Amino acid sequence: MLRYTVFRTAQMVVVVFGVVTLVFFILRFASGDPARMMNPPGQPEDIVQLTREKIGTDKPLMVQYWNYVFGLARGDLGKSFHGGQPVLNELLKVFPNTAMLAVTTILFSSTVALILGIGAALRANGAFDRLVLVYVAVALATPSFWLGIVLVLIFAITLDWLPAIDMEGPKSFVLPVITLSVMLTPVLIRTIRQSFLETLSDDHIRAARARGIPERRVILVHGLKVAALPLVTLIGLQLGMILAGSYVVEYIFNWPGIGKLTLDAVAGRNFPMIQGGVLVAALAFVIVNFIVDLIYAALDPRIRMSAK
Repeated sequence: MLRYTVFRTAQMVVVVFGVVTLVFFILRFASGDPARMMNPPGQPEDIVQLTREKIGTDKPLMVQYWNYVFGLARGDLGKSFHGGQPVLNELLKVFPNTAMLAVTTILFSSTVALILGIGAALRANGAFDRLVLVYVAVALATPSFWLGIVLVLIFAITLDWLPAIDMEGPKSFVLPVITLSVMLTPVLIRTIRQSFLETLSDDHIRAARARGIPERRVILVHGLKVAALPLVTLIGLQLGMILAGSYVVEYIFNWPGIGKLTLDAVAGRNFPMIQGGVLVAALAFVIVNFIVDLIYAALDPRIRMSAK
């Protein structure tokens, strides 16, 4: 187990380092001069050059890269081009908001997926099952950015039931969580449904029924233990996806999280803040996957053997 853990840790470090390096060079090769965008139009070139010297973009590209890598090794993510605040401090301020949104979404999505997936499996090919499969197909085809805008138009503007933007209280979670859940639940529902269909035909389920165990206990205890195993992987992966990929939803709802902060930085060519946001997203994704892999490696020795 120790060898497998070291192997996966090394993989994780390589992936994160590769991501931050790629983002660093893409930002520098993309069009747009941060120093020029930080100054009003028509500003003299010598003033713009002074701004470049202040933010460090006047140095050769490889010098900028090595400074960034050495700072990263010390836990220094640099300072924002706009305001000069340390990037790490800004990320730490908004990360709890993204984490709360992610955890709430996972809990809600998992609960809905379990109810619909188990219900569909118990009534396979029935009306409820077909209705659930229609929802899965529609949800898979629905873009999250479009759904978020539609929900705001209906429930925030037309009906005035829920807040449209910002994090003002429990009601503020409703629309973002629904938007993200519609993106996540289709895969969860299909996995749970298929897993339950296979589990219900297993010998241990038939044996439990033959012993006269109540059907509810058979389903929720004997069946759920086996059928929920694939769900562990999916929930882990999707938690990483939410932490790393809720940028558009946060931007639509003006949610004060990592995604909103990063997209605002993209608009202002704020390189250090963009790099910090991408780093957090990469770390969140690989760490969640790392934890899931360790859990599965502990449960299945064949996974550990494959790493040797």
